[in-house]
Amino acid sequence: MSEDIKPRRSAGMRGSPASPLPEHGPISSVPKFRSEKAQPERPSTSAYVRPKVLMGEVTAPPNAFNGSKGQMLAASRNALRAFMMGRRLVPSAWSREAGVPAAPLLAFLAGTARRIPPDIAAKLAAVAKVSIEEMFR
Repeated sequence: MSEDIKPRRSAGMRGSPASPLPEHGPISSVPKFRSEKAQPERPSTSAYVRPKVLMGEVTAPPNAFNGSKGQMLAASRNALRAFMMGRRLVPSAWSREAGVPAAPLLAFLAGTARRIPPDIAAKLAAVAKVSIEEMFR
């Protein structure tokens, strides 16, 4: 009768308690050798990308951007700022007085918009009692 009873197993046991084999394999104190991957050699110590030479030109030729659209936009933006400073106009109050949203004017002054919509510019000019051209001179 005692042969029919199976020995009880604990939760941590792996395998049969009647087996003569050890529960775990031999424990080695020497760590296994892992080969390290070779890091790619960096040509520079900087984390930023170096500029490349494109088509044999490192810089633009002198006077290449004179009269460009970007410079014209910057000049008109500065002219509008000077106009506003000369008349002590604040963008939010000026646009509120004209009944237009302030966002297009602020975007133009900040450089995120290339132009002020013509209808908004006309209303701003009417409140300032000048022509649209005078605002951008």
